[in-house]
Parts: sequence; C-alpha cells; structure tokens
Amino acid sequence: MGRKGLILVAAALAAVGAVAAAQESVVPKELADARNEVRALEQHLRQVTAAQAGLGRQRERLELELQIAAVRVREAEAEQREAAQTVAAAAADAKASQVELEAAMERLRLQISLLAVLGRAGLAPLVVHALGSGQDIPARVTVALALVREEQRRRDEAAALMARREAALSEMSARREALAATAARLDDRRRDLDETRRRVEAQLASLEVERRRDAVALAGAQEAQERMERLWGTVVQQEGGAGPDVRLLRGGLRWPVASTRVLQRFGPHRDPQYGTVTLTHGVVLAAQPGERVVAVAAGKVSYAQFFKGYGNVVIVHHGGDVYSLYGGLASMFVRAGQRVGTGEPLGVAGRNEQGVASVYVEIRVGQSAQDPLTWLKPAGK
Repeated sequence: MGRKGLILVAAALAAVGAVAAAQESVVPKELADARNEVRALEQHLRQVTAAQAGLGRQRERLELELQIAAVRVREAEAEQREAAQTVAAAAADAKASQVELEAAMERLRLQISLLAVLGRAGLAPLVVHALGSGQDIPARVTVALALVREEQRRRDEAAALMARREAALSEMSARREALAATAARLDDRRRDLDETRRRVEAQLASLEVERRRDAVALAGAQEAQERMERLWGTVVQQEGGAGPDVRLLRGGLRWPVASTRVLQRFGPHRDPQYGTVTLTHGVVLAAQPGERVVAVAAGKVSYAQFFKGYGNVVIVHHGGDVYSLYGGLASMFVRAGQRVGTGEPLGVAGRNEQGVASVYVEIRVGQSAQDPLTWLKPAGK
C-alpha cells in the first residue's frame, strides 16, 4: 500500500474514532436525568441517615432507599436503550462500509480487466509499439502512466474501505458487548429493586407493629398516671395537713438509695422515636440489685400496695402536706398506717423494663408534683 493509501486508512480510522467518541460524550437527556435523580436521592438519604431520629425518619429513610432502587432501574433501562441504539448505528455503518467496499472492489476488477485487454504483459506493449511505429510517444506514455495511477488509486480505495469496514465491525462488536453489560446491569438493578422492596415492606410492617405496641404502652402509662393522680387525691384528702411542716427540709432530705445517679429526670420528656411528649412527675434513680430503699424523712406510711403501671408503691406522709412516693419496688417491708423514721427501709429496689436496678421517686406538696432533686441533699453532701 502506498503513502496515499496509508493516509486514507488513517483518515478512515480517525473518522470512525471521532464518531465513537462523539457517541460516548453525548449523554441522552433521559439517562442524564436518571443519574442526576439518583445523585439527589443519595444525597437526601445521607442527610436523613445523618439526622435519623424517630419513626418518621426511619420511614423516610426506607422510602428513599426504595426510590433510589427504582430510579437505578430506570437508569439501567435508559443505558440499555442507548446501547441498543449505538449497536444499531454501528451495524448500519458496517453495512454501508460493506456496500462501498463491494463497489470499490468491482471498480478495481474492471480496471484490472481493462489492463488485461491491453495484453498479458501489461502496459509495456503500448510504449514499445509507440517507439516502433513512430506514433506519439509522449501521449502513449501519459496514457500508460494514467492507467497505472488509476489502478493504484483503486487499490488504495479498496484498502481504505476495507480498513473502515474492519473498524466498523470492531465498533459494532464493542457496542454489542456494552449492550450485554447494560442488560446484565439492568437485571441486577431489577433484582435489587425487588429485594429492597421486600426488605422495606418488612421493615415498615415491623415499625408499624412497634408503633402500635408502643402506642398501647404509652396509653397504658398515661392511664396509670391518671390513676396515680386519683390515688394522690385520695391520700391527701385522707391525711389532710396534719403533722409538722417539713417544707423547711427542702434541699436537705436524704437520698432513698446510695447512688445519686439519675436515670430519668423530672418534667416533660420527648420520645425520640415517635415525637410524643410525656410528663414525668418524679425521677428514676439507679440502685444496686437487691438494695434497700429507705425513707427520705420520718413520717407515716399512707399507702403500701401494688399499683398497676408502677409496681409495688409506698407513699409516706411527712407531715403538713409533704409526701414522698417510692415505686417499682421488688418487695415492701411496711404497711399502711405504720410510722417510719428517716433512713428506715421501706422495701427492695426492683428492675425497670430494661432490667436495670432502680427506684422511682416522687415528692409532692399536696397533689402538686415537685422535682425530687430540689428536695434531696446535693449530691456528694
């Protein structure tokens, strides 16, 4: 192949590469939109996961995971359609190059046939005959050279088209491999979507069961609290304001257990999972397993029974309108009407729902709940 043929082949290959590069650089709008949506949803998912708190956030996170899986399927479908289009374009290019090659080969065959008509020895007889006959030698030489150049041009053309056809076939093969890869990726994405949907549905169902269970527990706790308020009304009405006024002891009462660690504080509490707000009228103090719970001050036992929602409960009237309550006891040592002294054991600390040894303590002035920590001695004193 001559220099001109090499140039033509290089140009054909460069054209094919430029077409392929252009096809690869231009991303269809549908595919770009799907990829942008995936990125946006993934960013939202990261934000939700970072700030995840409560049932609503969990549901949002699961629904986002499902949306991302669905969009990824659409993304893979768009990629597959794009790959199928590029395969079709490559096949059309290969077919066109085949047609052009066949035409070029036909022209080359005609050129060779023309030369054969002139004689087996090729173009030499034309020149020799011109020399012997005295005819126009330059004209005959020009014709011979023109025929030689045309034959070479036809051969170069055929070689260039052959190279183009090979490049087109190679491109078509690569595009078909890409199509197969996108098809496999689409299958994977669809399986991921099915698995994500099943997992999300199962987790949402579990969250709903948990929500209902906790809603029932919350309703039970609220109902127990209402009953406790009625009990307080009864106790305060029965005891009245008899006895010495111990409000002067505020900030100086002893702790009912050795530990001063507070597991739950007095006042409103927002449930981190459901966002509901409940009001706690006392504090939960940490205790040692089997530790005895003692009276914070001397007084008379007004109540000592099991109370639904609070477990074993002891209420001590300290005089005036000041009362202390000890809930969640594993057992009780006192009975109603019994007088107790400061530090006298009332019962044994029980365990909360998490299995931690603890005691629930309330301080009331009349029926008004007070923060026990403002009545007990400062920790460490």
